[in-house]
Amino acid sequence: MGVRVFLFKGMLCAALLLAGGAAASAGEGTRACWGRDTLPDLGLPVVEPAEGIDSLINEMGLAADTLSKRKRKIMAERAAGKVHSPRKATILAMVLPGSGQIYNREWWKVPILYAGVGAAVYGLSWNASYYKKYRTAFVDYTAYLNQIAEDQENDRETPYPADNSWDKLMAPGRTAEGYSESMRTRFQDVLQTKKDRYKRYRDMMYIVCAGIYAIQIIDAVVFAHFYDFEINEDLSMKVSPSAGFSPVCGGTVGLTLSFKF
Repeated sequence: MGVRVFLFKGMLCAALLLAGGAAASAGEGTRACWGRDTLPDLGLPVVEPAEGIDSLINEMGLAADTLSKRKRKIMAERAAGKVHSPRKATILAMVLPGSGQIYNREWWKVPILYAGVGAAVYGLSWNASYYKKYRTAFVDYTAYLNQIAEDQENDRETPYPADNSWDKLMAPGRTAEGYSESMRTRFQDVLQTKKDRYKRYRDMMYIVCAGIYAIQIIDAVVFAHFYDFEINEDLSMKVSPSAGFSPVCGGTVGLTLSFKF
């Protein structure tokens, strides 16, 4: 009988100890969860200012190597409270073409921009040069024809200019000396046509240069507005066929356009 009482008391003590330990563990878990009567942690990442962008990426469960340098820079600017200014991008693009793209961190556009600028400037220079040459030749040749007409009225012979501007535009070894009256008129028309053509091409290149300047400003402004609009790569568009039936229209066949974002 005494042994049974002893065993019962031992089992009761062990049960009380286990219950006390469980209660203590529960109390510690409650204090760890609620701590100082505050709301429980819902799993949202909380980043201290000193921890920076790396801590933010780790708390969000993002792999650092999966983020591009540009996205990391955008996230760092967001964490620091910096605002990307479209106004600043506009001013930079107006002052120096390409600087707005650099401000938007679109470096790859700068070589393309300056390749276009270089081609436009070269075309402008080439056409302007030939326009000046043919304009000078047309003016000089017209003056030469007027001199011939005046000398014919006075029964004088007009000497052919040795170093004239229009012969320099002809093929090597060729000159306009000895042309008949009809050939002179035709040659004058050719000079005028080429002069007007190169003038038109020169003016077109001015428009191209102005267009490139305006386009790079517009590009800088637009992409400055969308600088941090969306940095998530989980964007997709899916087009799939669809079919349906309605009592009014009957059978229908079409396409379904779905966006994932």
